[in-house]
Amino acid sequence: MKRFLPALLALPLLLATACGDDSPSSSSSSGGLTKITVANAAVTNSASLVLGVEKGFFRSEGLDVKLRDTPPASTQAAVVSGDAQFGFTNVPAILAGASNGLPVRIVGPAGKFARDNDKVHIQVVVPKDSPIRSVKDLEGKKVAVDTLYQLPHLSFIVSARKTGVDTDTIKFVETPFSAMADALAKGQVDATDLAEPFLSAALQKGDRSVLSNGSGFEPETVQTMWITSASYLAGNKATVDKFTRALKKSNEYAATHDTEVRQAITTYTKTSEQQSKQLLMPHFSATTDRDNFQTYLTTMKDLKVIKNDVDLDELFIR
Repeated sequence: MKRFLPALLALPLLLATACGDDSPSSSSSSGGLTKITVANAAVTNSASLVLGVEKGFFRSEGLDVKLRDTPPASTQAAVVSGDAQFGFTNVPAILAGASNGLPVRIVGPAGKFARDNDKVHIQVVVPKDSPIRSVKDLEGKKVAVDTLYQLPHLSFIVSARKTGVDTDTIKFVETPFSAMADALAKGQVDATDLAEPFLSAALQKGDRSVLSNGSGFEPETVQTMWITSASYLAGNKATVDKFTRALKKSNEYAATHDTEVRQAITTYTKTSEQQSKQLLMPHFSATTDRDNFQTYLTTMKDLKVIKNDVDLDELFIR
């Protein structure tokens, strides 16, 4: 039986919470600033917003931002319940929830695949002495992924299928990123689907990449987004507009200030300053091509992770 996304597992509780209150409590104001809580994740894709907060872009819009480190599987619950007004999550999780009526809305993009596939920050690696020379050789093998049917796993499937690989023959083993190196060294898996900061560390010690997870997508396809809830949007449109403007400015700034982005990463992750200089970075921009979402949606329906279509016109804030 297919395993569903964490967002789907929590769906009944989320919908009950959302229906129990017409709108989350309004953000309090202090000193002329509107206080908001943003559910963040300690990953490179959220760096542009963190940097934007540091640079004062949100404060200039009248927003006092509190960043709360939140596990990705809990982000949509936090936003729908009103514990956070905005949150960071990945595209497959958004689509999974939306297909079942989860009332979230997309505010704007976070990270995207790099234009150069060799620089994409999610790649499949094997030990340097492995007989596996290409992604085709992974048929019938075991591959570690952090969570089934989440972003790395789904992007692997899309990209591998593009090269003619029968991904149904691959056994995917859920393994935390932090434990993948050990699983690979012990022969528990044949390959690992790694994201930064674990990817660059593996490549530097000699592990080889056999697939870029971005190779099955158009260059600069969005991976992660910032969301709010439909009820918060309905009652706080002006605040959402301010957040959107500050996010746009943050992404535009991050796109041209790589050194500052890498420095910001050290402030909310366990990445050292030296490690941050070696990271393969996501692409940041203020625009989103909604057609990219169809690739994820089609794959998820094919895998029977979701059954229902998603109305992108409703999902995106207009």
